[in-house]
Amino acid sequence: MPRETPSPIDLPAEPIWMPGLGWTSGVLALASLVLLACNAVSLRDWAESLTPGPNQARFAEITEQWADLTDRAGIGLARAWLHARWKAAEAARFGGQPAK
Repeated sequence: MPRETPSPIDLPAEPIWMPGLGWTSGVLALASLVLLACNAVSLRDWAESLTPGPNQARFAEITEQWADLTDRAGIGLARAWLHARWKAAEAARFGGQPAK
């Protein structure tokens, strides 16, 4: 369609700042903080799976300390409870299925 074709909608000449961008950024930041606090075990496991080296060792040590701190504070209790339920469901067998 040629550029000269008039638009049925009046569009602003300059791009406008998207008002939802601030809200979205806030939600992403909050979700990241909640995951950092409540799911420290996964962060620790990821750090331990990285290629070994001096930086990885330091990062693994920091994430281990963070996981211990969140465990002592009780922040990760919901994740631990849900993980235990998941493992129990994963181990469930039907009829004559052999155990894993």
